[in-house]
Amino acid sequence: MIKLNKVTSYWNSINSNIKGFTYILIAASIFPIMGTIIKYLTSELHPFQIAFFRCFFGFLIILPLILRNNPKEIIKTNRIYLHLLRGILGIGALMAGFSALAMMPLASAVTLGFTRILFLVPLAIIFLGEKPSLFRIAFTLLGFIGVTIMIDPNNTQGITIYAGAIALLGAFFVSCVKLTVKSLSQNQSTLTIQFYYGIISTVGLIIPSIIFWKNIDIQHLFLIFIAAICGTVAQMFTIWGLRHGEATFVMPADYSRLIFATFYGYIIFFEIPNLNEILGGIIIIFSTLTIMLLPRIYDKYKAL
Repeated sequence: MIKLNKVTSYWNSINSNIKGFTYILIAASIFPIMGTIIKYLTSELHPFQIAFFRCFFGFLIILPLILRNNPKEIIKTNRIYLHLLRGILGIGALMAGFSALAMMPLASAVTLGFTRILFLVPLAIIFLGEKPSLFRIAFTLLGFIGVTIMIDPNNTQGITIYAGAIALLGAFFVSCVKLTVKSLSQNQSTLTIQFYYGIISTVGLIIPSIIFWKNIDIQHLFLIFIAAICGTVAQMFTIWGLRHGEATFVMPADYSRLIFATFYGYIIFFEIPNLNEILGGIIIIFSTLTIMLLPRIYDKYKAL
């Protein structure tokens, strides 16, 4: 008990940015575990089945929180159509993401997932009327050049054009989800957003999962449940990280998930990235990090 108090006391004395960075780092180590489980399951189950049970178990995990926090207020909403759109986009993101995991190395799927930041630039122009600088546009184009380097058009090794397109589609859907969640969060609680997503995604995936049903056993269900727990826990650590530290300080830790994904992919699937995947990945990470961090640093510098 005394040792625990010492650990707690030491943790409380740590700088808030360091705490936030640590939380994001933990989240980055957990997210690829979910991806590893999903990738393993795609060899035996259809992605629709996996997505359905992932959403269903995810909803069960947050249900006790909803029941304990005034469920009538949580369910109340005047933006049901935007919740519906967020649910449909979320289903698209899951299906594309899970399908991409089945077709490429785990680390490559994680790297292409970071292109969601690149998609946010044109989406913000179209839907939010933002006017990004030439700086952002240039690094967005550079990021997509990195994508073309990663993809092997000859289909002789690595990532095929089809697999890359599916992964990019998933990243695009994730970007759309972020925009809808940003809009919903203006007057909807986190639990309200999670409640409607859980309901809409689970119901929306019932029929497709039945159509493409494959034999499923307790082991499969257990692994999907573990994946759902990993996703939920990693999201919690991400929220804590952003709450404790400045985004410009803590979010670079999120890119360490590529290191964890490479390690898990090698240990579980004996995956070794080839040269074009490494070079393309470096360009994508550099571009997305630059787009995400430098404008915020510049704004802070101007405020001094």
